[in-house]
Amino acid sequence: MKFEKPVLHAAKISDACSLSKLAEKTFREAFAKLNKKQDFEKYVGESFTENKIKSEISDRESFFYIAKLEEKWVGYAKLCHGPTPECVRPLPAIELSRLYSLQQYWGCGIGLSLIEKCIEHACNNAFKSIWLSSWKKNTRGNAFYSKMKFEIAGSTTFALGSDIQEDHIFSKLLI
Repeated sequence: MKFEKPVLHAAKISDACSLSKLAEKTFREAFAKLNKKQDFEKYVGESFTENKIKSEISDRESFFYIAKLEEKWVGYAKLCHGPTPECVRPLPAIELSRLYSLQQYWGCGIGLSLIEKCIEHACNNAFKSIWLSSWKKNTRGNAFYSKMKFEIAGSTTFALGSDIQEDHIFSKLLI
């Protein structure tokens, strides 16, 4: 499938309801089949509510971009400025904490457009590196990050309910 380049816009509080639905749907498409149902549902129920997303949009340390094709929301990215793992240098660094698109648009350039916008945001705000953590079982995502010239800098864990998952920490130098 070939599409036009998506239109990107910064999320506003008024986007919280639609963004929470998109975030839940894209997360389900990416990971529901790979996780225990009880752990997965608990995480989704806590992480993608409208109030949770509204709170994240309001946070001065977070920034969301939404990707649209012909007025349809097809993906989003979230950047966070906060604690940085020791393996990520130079500082200051910003975290790409979420990067998702609807499954039907995988391979259509949505992720590329969003990651380019996030890197532009990071550079415009004087960050020297950008980093993310990605589940080691996320083979498609990990291949994409490597293609985008992110390098594995370390590892960490992520708790999805009672399941403690091993993540890669990817980092990209921006200077």
